[in-house]
Amino acid sequence: MEPRTVKINDLRTRIARADYDVDVDAVAEAFVARMLAVHGALRRADVRELLGDAYDEIGVAAQKSCS
Repeated sequence: MEPRTVKINDLRTRIARADYDVDVDAVAEAFVARMLAVHGALRRADVRELLGDAYDEIGVAAQKSCS
């Protein structure tokens, strides 16, 4: 069995026995961070689709202005 599968099975067993405390704050922070990352990626994809080739040109110009 793969190590990841073993770890997941171990966690399931511990949770079933109530031998595992879930850090709800850490879970919430991870969830929000993931959703923000996905949202940002989708927005970049939408902008890229709207601008087409101009998107890359704008990105190069922005990098030059920041250096």
